[in-house]
Amino acid sequence: MKSFLFSTDNDRGGVILCDIDTLPEAVEYLKQRFKGVVRVEQGRDYWSEEEGFGSLPVPDEIPGDQAGQAGSADLAR
Repeated sequence: MKSFLFSTDNDRGGVILCDIDTLPEAVEYLKQRFKGVVRVEQGRDYWSEEEGFGSLPVPDEIPGDQAGQAGSADLAR
């Protein structure tokens, strides 16, 4: 089972848990099932009506923070 997050052109959407294995298959299924689907996401991978398929970059570690959390000096900026 995989989950996909989706949104529509009227600011609605949700999460669907299903046996669909790939993002392209999920996009087609969701576009058929719900009117106005404009974005579908799974992890870092996504499809959007404007951009097509893509992946979000891995975020860089915050400079000067060795524990992966912002220190008070970083938060003050």
